[in-house]
Amino acid sequence: MIDFVKVGKKIQELRIQSNLSQDELADKLFITRQGLSRYEHGQSVPSIDSLITLSKVFNVSIDELLCLDEDIVVDKDNIFLGHSREYVISNILQGKLKLKFEDVFYQFSPSERMRILLAIKEGRLNYDNMEDLYKVLTSAERYLFNGGKYREIEKSHN
Repeated sequence: MIDFVKVGKKIQELRIQSNLSQDELADKLFITRQGLSRYEHGQSVPSIDSLITLSKVFNVSIDELLCLDEDIVVDKDNIFLGHSREYVISNILQGKLKLKFEDVFYQFSPSERMRILLAIKEGRLNYDNMEDLYKVLTSAERYLFNGGKYREIEKSHN
């Protein structure tokens, strides 16, 4: 999955390094300055045609523009800083981003928390420290684990 925010920052960084204004780069891409601004703020990503042009203008590969080879680095105090929420969640669910959930679970929305918990329950995501995570779950989230292999944890917390 492509991190729109990271791609936008890369485009902005390359534009500034090339001493181009947003208007100048937008003209090269045949888009409006507002369209370029949406790219730079991670609200949308360039079309294939625009990616090819950006690659030529900045003399970089499309992989570099899309930040495909970069490691996923998150700040424990704000795991979404510099990344789109969906990018972070997707990488967690794919097992590409390992976090100590009990330390960061408060940063997720209720629906994001449930997506992660369902993935753990269904065995699509391995998490070894379920007992510590269980301590930070809401009662509704705990209800998700009332049966099966988490019943012992439920009993020990009542």
